[in-house]
Amino acid sequence: MTPAEIAAARPEPPPEPGGRTPLARARQRMEATGQWHPLQSMGLRFSMGCVALEITQRCNLDCTLCYLSDHSEAVKDLPIEEVYRRIDMVRDHYGPNTDVQITGGDPTLRRRDELVAIVRRVRDRGMRPALFTNGIKATRDLLTELRDNGLVDVAFHVDMTQERKGFGSEAALNAVRGEYIERARGLNLSVLFNTTVFDGNFHEIPAVAAFFVERADVVRLASFQLQADTGRGTLRAAEAPITMDTVVERLRRGAGASIAFDTSFAGHSA
Repeated sequence: MTPAEIAAARPEPPPEPGGRTPLARARQRMEATGQWHPLQSMGLRFSMGCVALEITQRCNLDCTLCYLSDHSEAVKDLPIEEVYRRIDMVRDHYGPNTDVQITGGDPTLRRRDELVAIVRRVRDRGMRPALFTNGIKATRDLLTELRDNGLVDVAFHVDMTQERKGFGSEAALNAVRGEYIERARGLNLSVLFNTTVFDGNFHEIPAVAAFFVERADVVRLASFQLQADTGRGTLRAAEAPITMDTVVERLRRGAGASIAFDTSFAGHSA
């Protein structure tokens, strides 16, 4: 966004010294929009659901539903001092305990010492650093070092849109998911998985859900994100009836249980 576009969006300024805390301001916004509820984390635990901190646009995959632009690989990495400035800005706006998703591109393509320093900076500012990665370069050794410097969550993105060689189905990709689970096992990290639901894997979602249920001793959260018409990806709008309701039905089928999706809320319902 340009400075003019940012100004037009009128982002809320950092809190004034002695004024309402970011958490109190979030609670007020939830109440004003009719979104407040005892199970609402916005304004109770968080002042912002999460913040994505993009530290590179380089990636070692070329997903068919990539949200980046055609020119992303030509974009140079932000200088480390600029990344630090943005981390400090997030802390000033949203306060302590904010979840900061360190993402890209794939953040593991950043120099290792810089990635470690970025995680440490987020932790030292009293926030919660999470690594969002396709997992290819997220070795156990790297995850251990990041954990030692404050990493609390690691979110692996694995699905058929990535066109990983040698894997012809979502079921086959469970081998990759299983390897990543073992890399993180015992490191005291919250392990998350992201799966894009699209025409090519819609029918396999129950099997993927069952896989995660069987490994719930390590996997804390599984996120299923619907196909969207965005970015440089070659796939566009979904042709199959992929909706929130149809995906929920398949998740319940795979879990073998009537999963409740209203046990917690994290921000505006829209």
